Parts: sequence; C-alpha cells; structure tokens
Amino acid sequence: MKISKLIFTTGFLSLFSLSAFSQGPYGYYNDAIRFSQTTFGGTARFQGIAGATTALGADLGTLSSNPAGLGFYRKSDVSITPGLNFASTRTNMLGTETRDNKVSFNIGNIGIVFSGAKDDLVPGKYRGGSFGISMTRTNNFQNQFTYNGFNKANTFGQSIAESARGLTYEEIAGQDLNALTDIISLAYNAYLIDPIYCGEDIDGNLIQCPGNPWRANMSDNIVKQKEIVATKGNQNQWDFAYGGNIDDKVYLGASLGIASINYEASKVFTETNTQTSDTIDSYSLYDNLTLRGTGIFFKVGAIVKPSDWIRIGITGQTPTYYSIRTTYEYKLKMNLNADFVNEYGIDGTFQSFSTLPGTYNYNLTTPARAKAGVALFAGKAGFISGDVEVVGYSGARLKGADPQELDADNDVVKNLYKTTFNYNVGAEARLGDYRLRAGYARLGDPYRHGVMDNLDRTINTITFGAGLRADGFYADIAFVNTFYKSNYFSYHLNNGKEPMAIVNNRNTSLVITIGTSF
Repeated sequence: MKISKLIFTTGFLSLFSLSAFSQGPYGYYNDAIRFSQTTFGGTARFQGIAGATTALGADLGTLSSNPAGLGFYRKSDVSITPGLNFASTRTNMLGTETRDNKVSFNIGNIGIVFSGAKDDLVPGKYRGGSFGISMTRTNNFQNQFTYNGFNKANTFGQSIAESARGLTYEEIAGQDLNALTDIISLAYNAYLIDPIYCGEDIDGNLIQCPGNPWRANMSDNIVKQKEIVATKGNQNQWDFAYGGNIDDKVYLGASLGIASINYEASKVFTETNTQTSDTIDSYSLYDNLTLRGTGIFFKVGAIVKPSDWIRIGITGQTPTYYSIRTTYEYKLKMNLNADFVNEYGIDGTFQSFSTLPGTYNYNLTTPARAKAGVALFAGKAGFISGDVEVVGYSGARLKGADPQELDADNDVVKNLYKTTFNYNVGAEARLGDYRLRAGYARLGDPYRHGVMDNLDRTINTITFGAGLRADGFYADIAFVNTFYKSNYFSYHLNNGKEPMAIVNNRNTSLVITIGTSF
C-alpha cells in the first residue's frame, strides 16, 4: 500500500495522540468520502428506474435530482415512501469467511407539491410553476459485518505501541484512572502496552530506551482476532424547490437544500492468546462513535423539450457545507493471565478501563456535482432515460477549530480520491393504468487505483418496479439490489503488514410509495 505511511501518520497518530482521538485507526479523510458519495433515493417510481430522472418531471423524486421537473406538474401532489432494507455481508480475513445480516425500516421520501400551473386558456408564454418540499434519504448506514481468524504476524497492541513511541512513561502514566482521555493511557493502564527499558539510573530507577519506545504485552505468536462492526443511521436532505414552465418547452428550477447526517458505529474487537502463557489471555476493545451534522447547499436545473419524444436535462449543485459534531468513547476489558495477576498482586476484578466521553467539532465541505440526462418517449407507451453525473471527490475539504489541524487529512483527500462519473439508466413501460420499470446505476470508484490498493469499489445497482395510476391516486413498488466491495483495517502498522478484511456488501431494498393528486 503506497499510501499506508501517509494514512498512518495523518489518521492514526493524530487521532490516538494524548491530545485528541476519535474514529478508531482512521482519519477524518474517511468522512470526506462517506458523506460525499450519496446514492439515489426518492419515490418508488424514482428508484424503480434507478434514479435516471434528470430529464423527467412531475415526480416528487425530482426535487432531489432536478428541481426543473416541478414545472411539469399540472396538479398538486403528496406522497410517502416507506421501505425495508436487508443488508448482508460476506467478509474474508485471515483465511476465514464470515457472513452477517441486518434488517432495517426507513422512510425513503416524503413530500408535497403545490401546483400553480395556468389553465391552457390563459395566454402568455409563462405557464406557471410549482413549489415543493420533500425529504429524501440519500444514504443508509444500516449495516453489520464480522470477521475472525488467526493472526501469526502481529497484534493490535503493536499499533498502539508504535503510536506511543516518543512519549515518556511519565507522560502516559500520570493520568487519573477515572479520567483517562486517550487510548494510549487506556492501553497502558490495562497492561496492553509497557515502556521498553534499557537500564537503571544511580538510584535504581528504570531508564526508558532512547527514543522512548514501547512494546505490546500480548504475544504475537498466534492470536485469534475477532471484530463485530455495526453501523446505523442515515443521511437525509430536505429540498425546498420551485420549478417553472416556459411555453411548454423550457423548464427551469432552483432549490435550497438542508442536509443532515446521523451516523453511529459500534465496534467490539477481541484478541485471544492461543499458544503461550503471557501477561494477557484475552481482551476486548469497545469503540463507540457518533456523528451528527447539518449542511446546506443550492441546486439549479433546466429541462428542454424540443419535441414530444425527447427531453434534455441538466442540473448543478453547489458544495454542501456541513458542521459536524463527533462523540467518541473507548473501553478495554482485560482477561489477564492468572500467574501474572498473582505475581504482581493485581486486583483481578479491576480489569476494565474506560475513557471519558470525548467530542470534536469540525466542518466538512463535500464537492460540487453536475449532471446531464436525456429521456426518449415512445408516445404513451413509455420512455427510456439516462443520466451521467460528474463528482470531484478530491475537492472535499475538512476544517477544524484550528484551520491547520486537519491539513494532513486534506492532503490524503487530494491524493487518495479522484473525479468519477456516475451513470443511471432506466425505462418505464405503460400498460393502461399500470407501469413496469427497470433500471441500472453505476456509482464510480472514487479511489485512485494503485495509490492505496487495487480493490474495485464500484457500486452497482439493479432495480425493478411496478406501479398503478388511478384517478387522483397512485401506488408504486420498487426492488433495489445494490452490491459492492469494501475493505477494512482494525489497525495500522508502520510496516503496512496489518491484516485487511475484504467485505462483499449486498443491500436489497423494498420500497412502496402511496400518493394522491389534488
């Protein structure tokens, strides 16, 4: 991994230092991609055609894609879209495959449109417009994966020892056991790491070796490693939009968007000594992280209808400016070796240590986005629609209370991420009052291949849907099947030989929209 050294320096050391830490062995640069790479949400009709709606209109899903679509409304409209999500993972690490599943309920979209369309008998090129308000889920963080296996090369304690290098025993050992604030002092007080000594002074006091090195107490002969990683929450956006109709040929729209982040991660990492009698028989590290954020953005769009059989749409969105609050906490539960406990007179019942809950506030600016689409109509028989979107993920920026404190993370963002193209294509067949739909979406891999690894993180989605249109009422259903690969590290080492988990993710959603026109 060519960038592993940079990632370790900017993420691990800065977050596990004595002054601050959060988010485990990762830096804040991960948030830049986590909250920038959004998926298509919206109504079941919208999702049934894989979000390929930039050139379409008259659907509540267009508020989050192209507000110009509001210009096509002839009546007011209101709908709600509940759904079920089935997340499944297959994780490969250290030669072992583990499977996990998680089910969650969500509201994918809810909204209302107030139409101000003019009657056909009213003269003038401006044919009126519509105002709409909608909430759309743009990311679903409900997921869980587990891995376990036998590691013959290294342990988590070694990564803590590496991050502690350069710190003296006095700097780490002097903290109040009831007010620990960082994972290094937590690890020391729980006997996970110890300083390396090279002799004694004239008074018989141990002298730490030059460079103040530390060592891990867990034997690295063969350890069993297991971790359960569970995430939950969502990313939503509220759109307040207006779209107008000029001569039934040009449709223009604009919207103000308010985005929200609700993300929680809960991890339990366990290491068990399998071969030797040592200081530690086993231990578990509990890591709880919560992020809450609010952002704002603007969007403009246009749709041109040169004839009844074709529509061309474009839309652009400003960067989203987020203010995010992070809350984090760590706990270590130790199972020390009985001989070690007896030899040193340690209270065997007092082997659980926690840090005080910590907080960190920072700002995230996600990149601007631009999208273009074309829709081709076959009279009243249906249509086919396609979109292409460009997003420059390397343009995301992080900013802390001190303007320079996240500069290292911003360097990783610029070097690790790239500009990508996202594609959506969908079709709808109209059979009287009934609709049949299908679509495909491809969310491009935002990572530079060869910089960190060559894992293909492209997100592919296949969708199917159906609908019913009646006088003043409609109902739609969609099946959305998304699959992609990701990787995961429990910790990082200077030599880059830490174990890596490959996670095969599959999310299947069932969404239903119920709506009425008035």
